[in-house]
Amino acid sequence: MKGMLLSSAAAGMFLCAAPALAQSDVAAPRAAGDDQGLEEIIVTAQRVQESSQRAPLALDVINPAELIRQNVVRAEDLSRTSPALASSGGGGPTTVFFVRGVGNATVNAYSDPAIAFNYDGVYIGRPSSTSGMFYDLQRVEVLKGPQGTLYGRNATGGAINVIPNRPRLGERAGQVTLGYGNYDWLTGQAALNLPVGDAAAVRVAGMMSNRDGFLSDGSGKQREYALRGQLLVEATQALTLRLGVDYAHQGGSGATGFYLGAVDPIFGATGFAGYSFTSTGFDRTQGLRDPRSNALQSSRFVGQVGRTGAVVDGVPHNDNNYWGVTAELDYVTDAGTLTVQPAYREGKLDYAFNGVFRTGAVKETDKQTSVEARWAGNVGPAIDYLVGGMYFDEDIDVPFAVYNQSTLTPYQNFKTATESWAGFGKLTVRPVEKLSLTAAGRYTSDKKRFDGLSQVYILFCGNPAPPQDFCPTLPFTPLASSAAELESFYTSRGIPVTPVPLYVLPPVAGGSQTAPFVLRSPIAINAGLKNEKFTYRLAAQYDVTPRNMVYASFETGYHAGGFSFARGVESYAPEMINAYTIGSKNRFLGNRLQVNVEGFVWKYKNQQYSQFGYDLGNPPSTVFLTRNIGDSTIRGIDLDVEFKATRNTLLSANVQYLDTKYDSFVYFAPNQGLPPNTTCAFAPTTQTTPAGAVLNLFRVDCSGKRAFNSPEWSFNLDAQQTIPLGTYKLMLQAGTRYRGESDSSADYLPYLRSEATFVSNASVTLSSADDRWFASLYVFNIENNQRLVGGTTNSAGLISASAEQPRTWGVRIGGKF
Repeated sequence: MKGMLLSSAAAGMFLCAAPALAQSDVAAPRAAGDDQGLEEIIVTAQRVQESSQRAPLALDVINPAELIRQNVVRAEDLSRTSPALASSGGGGPTTVFFVRGVGNATVNAYSDPAIAFNYDGVYIGRPSSTSGMFYDLQRVEVLKGPQGTLYGRNATGGAINVIPNRPRLGERAGQVTLGYGNYDWLTGQAALNLPVGDAAAVRVAGMMSNRDGFLSDGSGKQREYALRGQLLVEATQALTLRLGVDYAHQGGSGATGFYLGAVDPIFGATGFAGYSFTSTGFDRTQGLRDPRSNALQSSRFVGQVGRTGAVVDGVPHNDNNYWGVTAELDYVTDAGTLTVQPAYREGKLDYAFNGVFRTGAVKETDKQTSVEARWAGNVGPAIDYLVGGMYFDEDIDVPFAVYNQSTLTPYQNFKTATESWAGFGKLTVRPVEKLSLTAAGRYTSDKKRFDGLSQVYILFCGNPAPPQDFCPTLPFTPLASSAAELESFYTSRGIPVTPVPLYVLPPVAGGSQTAPFVLRSPIAINAGLKNEKFTYRLAAQYDVTPRNMVYASFETGYHAGGFSFARGVESYAPEMINAYTIGSKNRFLGNRLQVNVEGFVWKYKNQQYSQFGYDLGNPPSTVFLTRNIGDSTIRGIDLDVEFKATRNTLLSANVQYLDTKYDSFVYFAPNQGLPPNTTCAFAPTTQTTPAGAVLNLFRVDCSGKRAFNSPEWSFNLDAQQTIPLGTYKLMLQAGTRYRGESDSSADYLPYLRSEATFVSNASVTLSSADDRWFASLYVFNIENNQRLVGGTTNSAGLISASAEQPRTWGVRIGGKF
């Protein structure tokens, strides 16, 4: 059946519509008489310039027109352009990336992303610092699979390369694009290239995106702008220097989310009988701060506090600023080319968000310094080589972070430091004509330091064990700006704040089974880690003809360990991946038909996974932590087809099939009377904390389940027709994006599963025949399908979830000179 589906998808891809494989504006010259064929796309995915059709690896290339057409403003929007990529926004400015089911939910400064994000050749350490970059670009490259040899660090699942347009010598040119749409969405991009004499040029560019929030409570609004300036100097024919500086501001607010449903325990004649889920029936644009949402939230009984009345009233906001400076020196000699790129980047973040929280708020400063040097050359026509090294230093200072969950609130302050060194090299040998053999390797040494304190406050109405205690006037955790303010709030009301649960103390020591109290549970971490790893790649490529080749490779990937604010599970180990790949890239029919296919098997070891869970404190606290959960196997096929049926007709399809399974996946949940709400197998067990206390736990085993964010079928289909009208032309575009159902929660609950959806788009563009100006009408998400992204249960038993964007439409105009 799966084979039939794959065949049907391949047969039907010329009849359907979807986002095209993008074309870079840096293209190799076409052969004479080849003007009817497809363009060659020049990429730098292997740190050298080459045609994407000659690179023996899987990558998607997205051009600037496609980024504009798909309304890509933030990194999270990139998932619309590639079937292999799943990206979503987290709390505040963070973005979570998964490629073919590999990734992690890096939504705080504790951990590093498993997908390397590179901007203008510079590795970006923080997933919260990927804003304000998607304008005046050459292209975006999405590399699918571990990048353990040539890219940055921690590229277990792949890399995203955002490559800006560079200054062009001797060229005076500019361009501008403006757009307006529903939700009062105003967008704009502009760029200006100016020569400075014969040997220098400057390029300045900027963007802005302002719109109202998609949700009924006004959350999710954008107030963003960015600027970039570059200077290119060709000092001699051999020596070129480029300097770049950029700045971005992210305002507005993150989306609060919506209430998907309520989860309640069921009790029968013999006791506990399971959990029930009741859908709220709320629209996915009804935000958590909407009065109707808060009415439901406040009606829910919270057993730990013994009352109803919780609300979400923290106001989300973003006030985040980013800037960076980089230099790139290229020195060309007869023996090879030296490239040196130093860079410095800084982010100052001040944001608040909701989700499962009454409010979460963070103030953070991120600073990173990096230097990368590469030497690329050849030994005759049969040997190419590249050697290089990289230094990366990152310091993060978080003087304030609070995550108010109404019943549990940690106040955190911490500093982290990362120092990473790497040396890498690649050697390609052509022993006979048409055959290329490649060996590449990278040694990485990571040193990390974490020093901080989390003051956790847990509110109780007496003993949490049955029988139920009731505290109808006990205040929920207030929106206090500090731990001292929270303590004063409760002690002034006669509610003790204590480091020991009162229900475990005898009355003579102040204990009580029924009196309310606040448990103060500090978590201090002062620790360091050092990880070292050698990763490598072996590949073979055979050129059957100048336009047809086959390749095979084996590659390893590595992602360093890190820390969590969690007692007993403060740190986690590195994860590794082994990737086996075989593929073929082809052009047929006089360069009018492109067919690329790749099959792959990934073995994912010691996988890191970030989620809400419980630490090994006594009693345990709810924390957001990263753990090594086990191993998985990921198999799949990628099929990319592009067909220029006529001079003015372009059809394309990108299809991905995934077969994923966790070979081992085990985690632990506290045993406080009721079993965990999960479809995975579980059994009671115990663990001993570092302090010697014995905790009652459930061992949850999700082995055999499919990997997160890995739908079985995904595809993008697109059709584009150009109609010449004398000195004008009309371009019609239509496309659809399909994602099968997938899981993003370790509980594997059916109502938290992302449903299968189609999201279609269309546009009509009138332009001059020479593309000097254009005017376009567009609609995105014609079906108004808002695919579920994920959800988490809050203290009142309500699932706070998030979804993709609703239908948008508008007009764009632009021109260039």
